[in-house]
Amino acid sequence: MSFKIILADDHPLILTGIRSLIDQITPHCEVIAEAYQVSELLKSLQQHHCDLLITDFSMPGDTRCDGLVMIQQLRRDYPNLPIIVLTQIQNSAILQSLIQVGVNGLILKKSVINELADAIRQILLGHRYIGPAVKMLLADAGVSSQGNISPLTPKESEVVRLLASGMSVSEVADYLHRSVKTISTQKKSAMVRLGITQGGSTLC
Repeated sequence: MSFKIILADDHPLILTGIRSLIDQITPHCEVIAEAYQVSELLKSLQQHHCDLLITDFSMPGDTRCDGLVMIQQLRRDYPNLPIIVLTQIQNSAILQSLIQVGVNGLILKKSVINELADAIRQILLGHRYIGPAVKMLLADAGVSSQGNISPLTPKESEVVRLLASGMSVSEVADYLHRSVKTISTQKKSAMVRLGITQGGSTLC
């Protein structure tokens, strides 16, 4: 039996490398499609049945390139599709948000060579895989990697993403046309939902 995989990343060299790695370490898996942006990924998912999606967190150059929004859409449209997210992001709030929206696997790109085979095996067996490096980042921020937290609202997700990108509360307020008080309240609420303490937060 061959497990069918779709790959998505905006860097062709990374796609080639991951495909080659899968061919070497998982002989029962077959890459059936590759996508370089979100629109291509959605088209591939409509055209092909797959057992697993391995995707970058965000793919610039597309109107739907917001990583959290993309994963939320995929989870809504394909609730039973196992998803592994590969990312260079080491922001605990973003990583915890990805776990919260329901990804099955989360691996830092620097750890792909060592972790991808185990992640694929675990997820195809119905388990979740959170890479050791991700767990360490979350632990350092005082955050759980279990995913047993309250879901963020869409507005809270938006605030988390913008704050994690380096914007200040006032800059986020200007960008979203909301008051500073509203953004501060949404930030505090998101931190509580994500289980992030003030001392360990990357959103402060």
